[in-house]
Amino acid sequence: MTDDVAQAEAVVNELLHKRSRLVAHATELTDERFAISFGSGQGYAPEAFPRLGEINAALALLDSELRSVDVALVEARKRLALEEGRAT
Repeated sequence: MTDDVAQAEAVVNELLHKRSRLVAHATELTDERFAISFGSGQGYAPEAFPRLGEINAALALLDSELRSVDVALVEARKRLALEEGRAT
């Protein structure tokens, strides 16, 4: 395996790990939102409204980051395939 292939694989793996962390964080925030949204929506926990706003903002940012990572992964996989083709 050439250094270029190894570097391309490292980029793909790094992006996959980043994507996994983003998805895990989004899942945690979504779980928290579900846990507190009923009470705040029904007036039982009005103190939860600020936290819901924070969660919604964080999820919007995470969605944007996830889309960027997905696009980067497509390109990284193309480059990996190109390097693998050159190595053979």
